[in-house]
Amino acid sequence: MAREILMPKLGLTMVEGTITRWFVKEGDYVRVGDKLFEVETDKLTNEITADTEGTLKKILAGEGEKAEVKTLIGIIAEEDEDISSLLTQSEQSPGAEATNRQDDAKQEHEILIKAEKAYVAATPYAKKIAVERKIDLAKITATGYNGVIVARDILNSVPQEIKVKITPTARKMADEKGIDIEEIYSGTRIRSSDILAAESRKVEHQPQEDMLTERASGIRRITAQRMQTTWAGTPMVTFNLEADMTEMMALREKLKPVYSNAGIKLTYNHILMKILSKLLLKYRYLNASFENDTITYHSHVNIGIAVDVEKGLMVPNVKCVERMSLREIAQETENIIEEARSNKLSPDSLSGGTFTITNIGMYGMDSFTPIINKPEVAILGINRIAEKPVAINKQVAIRPMMNLSLTTDHSLVDGAMSAKFLNEIKEMIENPYLLID
Repeated sequence: MAREILMPKLGLTMVEGTITRWFVKEGDYVRVGDKLFEVETDKLTNEITADTEGTLKKILAGEGEKAEVKTLIGIIAEEDEDISSLLTQSEQSPGAEATNRQDDAKQEHEILIKAEKAYVAATPYAKKIAVERKIDLAKITATGYNGVIVARDILNSVPQEIKVKITPTARKMADEKGIDIEEIYSGTRIRSSDILAAESRKVEHQPQEDMLTERASGIRRITAQRMQTTWAGTPMVTFNLEADMTEMMALREKLKPVYSNAGIKLTYNHILMKILSKLLLKYRYLNASFENDTITYHSHVNIGIAVDVEKGLMVPNVKCVERMSLREIAQETENIIEEARSNKLSPDSLSGGTFTITNIGMYGMDSFTPIINKPEVAILGINRIAEKPVAINKQVAIRPMMNLSLTTDHSLVDGAMSAKFLNEIKEMIENPYLLID
């Protein structure tokens, strides 16, 4: 029996996804568990595996094409099975129709009337693009199965006129940076962040025999776009402060064998997360989000962990850390890091963060400027532990010292508040027994 392959809903906020790669081609036989395709959302890239076996009879959304959630993108069936009825149904997908506004539906009806009142077979996403770009479907050459117009047919056509929706600020930026707005227009209003993203992709190519190029991964492109937007629009200030790690190191050494017996690896990150879970509820501005002139004070502490994976940087977050014991924080954090590195992370793990920590101490760094993970307003950078001479009671002693690098959004968090917050982190590091308070 034929099995429909639908665009999966990989997160609560996911509306559509982009097919970045098909691991099989039409006519290939697939088994349960075989990799089918790779889908990219605005948060991450996931590999989708087959939940049935059979022959991949048809691919309805090719590489680089977008499709709304629950839209038919492929069909698996027996080799000699007739799938024409499924292809006909895909032309009238109710999921796509439900998301269109009334005015879009009216424009679509007008476009179809232009074809001398004859019905034009097209996929829902192709129709949506045609409406947005005011393209007459009757003038499009179909390349889809049984003469169905697909999205790539619309995108490859030359429309008579495209009315680009763009904000005044974005238009000014595009003119200054020499960005062709028609090339980046996808049907939705172009904003300044889109111009910054387009600029980051604009590379001047010079022919060199030893030049090696590759297409950036979805995660890398998303990271670059967000970093560009944050750097350009956020007044970030970084504060550095050294902390004596003697007592925290002693605490960890005492707890390590206990945790190890339970199969848990205890790290300094886990202890710092426990410290932050207490302080962030006290300093609500540091545990807030600031977006579109609106401040959101979070009642829970969801701490993001910057994880370096093969395709780029991911920041999954541990939810409701303020409710967890140190043991629970250690276990949940290691589970999430493993999921990130094995590409098994849920998209929802990447949303809802209220504060982020990033640790590059293992690379011998003494100080750096971490960039805020918007819409959060603060991020804590953790550096290496190094033995240094310090003055204690007018005597010189060698102590393990670690530099903390706190970056905050100065438009919301004042310098005095950042300094007080960082000093309280230092106090709890040097007196970890305060955690039992």
